[in-house]
Amino acid sequence: MALSQVQCLDDNHINLRTSESKPEFFYSEEQRQALETLIHEGRDAYEDYIKTHNIRCFLSDLELERILSTVEVYSPGSPDHTAELLLGDSDGEEISLQYWPDRSDHSIPQLDICWPDRPSYRGVTRAQVYTQPPYEGQSHIKEVVRKMISQAQKVIAIVMDLFTDIDIFKDLLDASYKRKVSVYIMLETTGVKHFLRMCEKAGMHTGHLKNLRVRCIRGAEFFSRFSKRVCGSQSQKFMFIDGDKAVSGSYSFTWSASRLDRNLITVLTGQAVDTFDSLFQDMYVMSNGVCLSKINLSSEPEPEFLPKVVPTLLPSATTALKLINPKYTLVSNYGSHQTNERDTSGVTGSPGTAQPGKGEHDQLCADLARS
Repeated sequence: MALSQVQCLDDNHINLRTSESKPEFFYSEEQRQALETLIHEGRDAYEDYIKTHNIRCFLSDLELERILSTVEVYSPGSPDHTAELLLGDSDGEEISLQYWPDRSDHSIPQLDICWPDRPSYRGVTRAQVYTQPPYEGQSHIKEVVRKMISQAQKVIAIVMDLFTDIDIFKDLLDASYKRKVSVYIMLETTGVKHFLRMCEKAGMHTGHLKNLRVRCIRGAEFFSRFSKRVCGSQSQKFMFIDGDKAVSGSYSFTWSASRLDRNLITVLTGQAVDTFDSLFQDMYVMSNGVCLSKINLSSEPEPEFLPKVVPTLLPSATTALKLINPKYTLVSNYGSHQTNERDTSGVTGSPGTAQPGKGEHDQLCADLARS
């Protein structure tokens, strides 16, 4: 139900009239009826309705073409063929309008791998802006994104309209498989087929699916009284990492966006990250699953067993103090001198050679013990 309809149910709500000249203007019944005319009767009837009712022309030619090309016939009892294609579990049977819980009820998708706890305060908000092409002294936006992925330790959540950059995707696979980082990817529905083609070129195996979840979502929907609907697109682009960092901007994960297009991203830390946390969880509940098992996956390789490294025993604090004591150095030099003399001459000393006496050595050892 639309917000305007919900507000009409409230007896205490006063519907203030607003016009196009006021910033609060958003909903217009005249625009809704003009859109109904466009969907049901076509572009010519829409233009006649605009002129007859003296309505400001609110749709551009590009929007008119896109709306007319995406109109769908909506039947509440028919299955969503797009969802079936993505989920890969269609059985070809018609769905009854009667209530059958085992067929019509769907469990809410859960963030089943891992998701960071939500603290009450995440710290002071800090922002840093990167551009493409980069300013002098700045890192490239793709480099910034890949470094953040390589530094992630808990979770990586991505919302993207188009994802075809295989370099970034390989970084995500390494993070999920080698470092056991939970990776969630949310795509625009129309871009799923391009994403799956990239997955086939990435050399994936079954082990990559353990810590990877891919889902899709569309924009808002407009339902007409003629059983037709128009769906918008998902144009949000952001990345949420470890619960304390977020990247948002115009940058799509494609080769062209990092080389040819002009883009901008903002790296955020602190309390502002909380918005991206809530937004991703809300979108995840409304999204549809994407089936990755249909692509060509190789078998998971056998784990490599590395030899155990014996840790080196460090000296105790008492021994460390003795090692840096000058008196200990004198004792050590005396012992090595005696050993060298026995090795070279085979006797305790050469005739006529003055050597330190045993009494001096004992005195040094006693002084060292007292210190």
